[in-house]
Amino acid sequence: MLNQQTAANVPEDVPRLCRALSVETRVRMLALLHQRSMCVGALARALGITDAAVSQHLRVLRDAKLVVAERRGHFVHYTINPDTVERWRHAVVGLLSVGDGHTSASSDCEMRRRGGER
Repeated sequence: MLNQQTAANVPEDVPRLCRALSVETRVRMLALLHQRSMCVGALARALGITDAAVSQHLRVLRDAKLVVAERRGHFVHYTINPDTVERWRHAVVGLLSVGDGHTSASSDCEMRRRGGER
């Protein structure tokens, strides 16, 4: 359960990350980019979608700082941003951890019903 201290430490851009990962195609793109850097055309062929669709998905992933672009000659190659991935890994683990010191919602509600402070 998420306690107040954990809730205060969650990065403010969690909703942006959740939106970025809410589309299966973007998750598949990240899986491909985890293996190697790729340009728009290679991603489009691997995913079976248009270059324009890939560009739209990459825009969302760039806005969430999950991928970075690097120009190589005439092509732009995209790679996963390891700093962002590591930061999100810690945020998600902290957000979803269940363990000692966490107050359950039912006990918190029960305490409030009895008039106790929490």
